[in-house]
Amino acid sequence: MLPTLQDAVIRKERVSDQIKTVLKQAILDGHFKPGDKFPPEVEIAAKYEVSKASAREALRELESEGLIQKKRGVFGGSFVAAPGPEKIMDVVSNAYLFGDVTASDLAELRRILEPGLAAMAAERRTEEDLAAMAACIEQVSRSIDNGTPDQTLAISFHRLIADACHNPFISALMASLVHVFQQVLAKTPDMETAKQDLVYNRLFYECIRDRDKQRAAEVMADHFDTLDDIIKKEAEHTHTA
Repeated sequence: MLPTLQDAVIRKERVSDQIKTVLKQAILDGHFKPGDKFPPEVEIAAKYEVSKASAREALRELESEGLIQKKRGVFGGSFVAAPGPEKIMDVVSNAYLFGDVTASDLAELRRILEPGLAAMAAERRTEEDLAAMAACIEQVSRSIDNGTPDQTLAISFHRLIADACHNPFISALMASLVHVFQQVLAKTPDMETAKQDLVYNRLFYECIRDRDKQRAAEVMADHFDTLDDIIKKEAEHTHTA
């Protein structure tokens, strides 16, 4: 059931923004659950006595924020979306691709964040986490042996470390950061860098396997000195290209 517009109409906002605010609050208040079908724009327009264009824009903004998703077909319409990591990934990726955020900025965040995650992973990891890490190391090692170093796969090891923390927000945030750095590293694949990453990944694995929280954090901090060098090389390559 749609809530009333109440005093939102007196605020100096676009009509669509007013409608979006009320609809968003309805979702947050639990009037609509993930998977519920959302009222169509005609019903929203009639409820709040606004144009269908304003109602349509409000729904479009809710969709862009990941709160609803549209489905086509006979049983289509707008449905309340279940929370997921996709929007975090979109925000971080777009900030890097189209905004003022640089790879160095994101690396600085990772330098602060990841030593703590490595220590947490050492404390919380399961045998399944270790198996996933071992499989990743084996794949990276094989790519190096074949002369086709896969640095995008190597950096995915950091996502596995985050997953071993067993905190869904940490996993979502790290997935978005890894996605950006996979784009950075894919531009300049380098055998020497790939070998260095493999050495570090093996060290991470050993520390996390042995539940050595302090050593895991120390190795991760040391790793970022290497990452800084990689980013500088990429910046120089981009500048001279």
